[in-house]
Amino acid sequence: MTLDALVRETLLLPPEQPVRDEDGPGTLDAWDSMGHVNIIDAVENAYGISLTPDEILTIRTVTDIKALLHAKGITAF
Repeated sequence: MTLDALVRETLLLPPEQPVRDEDGPGTLDAWDSMGHVNIIDAVENAYGISLTPDEILTIRTVTDIKALLHAKGITAF
């Protein structure tokens, strides 16, 4: 599953809704505080990683998630 699909599924977005790199709490209504927690959980489970509280606080967009995954050696997302 791609990261975009993971975000879409986690936030219960319609399948036709695009998820762009710049999307985050300000652009996706479902990405609220609970949505953020759910995305973090889904990313950790899907990619077999653990994010630190400091890393979690840096996530504001899909691009930020991709940067964290890349920093952890994951390039297929």
